[in-house]
Parts: sequence; structure tokens; C-alpha cells
Amino acid sequence: MSEKEMNEKELNEKETVQNETTEQNDGKAESAEDSLKGEKQEKAKKKSAKIDGKLAEAIAERDDFKDKYLRTFSDFNNYKKRMASTRADAFKEGQCDAILKILPVLDNFERALEHIPDGEENALAQGFKMVYKQLASAVEQMGVTQMGAPGDVFDPNIHQAIQMVEPKEGEESGTVAVVAQKGYKMDDKVIRHCMVMVNK
Repeated sequence: MSEKEMNEKELNEKETVQNETTEQNDGKAESAEDSLKGEKQEKAKKKSAKIDGKLAEAIAERDDFKDKYLRTFSDFNNYKKRMASTRADAFKEGQCDAILKILPVLDNFERALEHIPDGEENALAQGFKMVYKQLASAVEQMGVTQMGAPGDVFDPNIHQAIQMVEPKEGEESGTVAVVAQKGYKMDDKVIRHCMVMVNK
């Protein structure tokens, strides 16, 4: 072999070794790059999972606060309605108590008017009638109505029997014969029961 051929052979071998080394280095670089990409992807996945976890916690906390808010709002509305109802009931109860104290005065006026002879129109009689009408009108404007009249069927919810009497001709048993004291009610609430005598 000539020297020239030997040099060429050496050069070829060197090139082959260099190419192999370069290929090995390229392979190492590519695997290093792949490894870096894999690590970055792992880190991104972990970060994403952490963010998703925090987001799920925040959503759960938001839902919990929203539920508490709605419950509190509902409880407060119920409380307001209950208080309004209680206030209205207390006001009505107070009205009934006040009217109950006025009713004996109204009864006394009626008794006094029964003793004024018909046709007597002196100043005292006129004054009594005017005051009675004004008082009766004021009580009526508060929503108070009379109840109980002779001939009504006895009802223990509105009548208070004070005596049983023999029925007169044409009167039925179990009906009111005489109203001793008028009864009054406000709306559906009985303020004072009628005191009545009932036919046997």
C-alpha cells in the first residue's frame, strides 16, 4: 500500500470516528433535550394540577358562602315576617283590650237612653244622644260589630248563656230569648260574648 492510500484510509477512519462521535453527541443532546422537555411537562402538569386543586377549593368555598348567604337571607326574611305578624297581633290585641274597656261606657249610654222618654228633646237628652252616636261611630270605625239578637240560634262560640227560660209562643227551643248584654267582635275575633237567656 502506498503512502497516499494509507493517508486516505486514515482520513476516512478519522472522519468515520468524528461522524460517530458527532452522532453520539447529537444523540446525547437530543436525549438531554427530550429529558428537559419531559421535566418541563411534568412540572407544568404538577403546576396545573395544583392550580386545579386550588380552583376546586375556591369553588367549594364560594358555594359554601353562597349557601350560608341564602340561608341567612331566608332566615332574616322569615324573621321580618314573623315580627310583622307579631306586631300586628299585639296591636290588634291592644285594640281589643282598649275597646273592651270602652264597651261598658257604651252599655251605660244605651241604658240611659232607654230611660229618656220618647219625644223629650231637652238639651240633656240631645247631648246624651249625640255623645252616644259619636262613641258608637268611633267603635264601629275600629271594625267592631255587634252580634247576638233575640231569635238567633244559640252558639257557644259567641253566646254566654246566663239562664234557661220557657219558650214563648212561636219561639223555638235552643234559640236566644233575651239578650241581657250585647256581644261585640272585631273581624273574626270575639271581644265580648253576648250574655243571653236561652229557650229550653
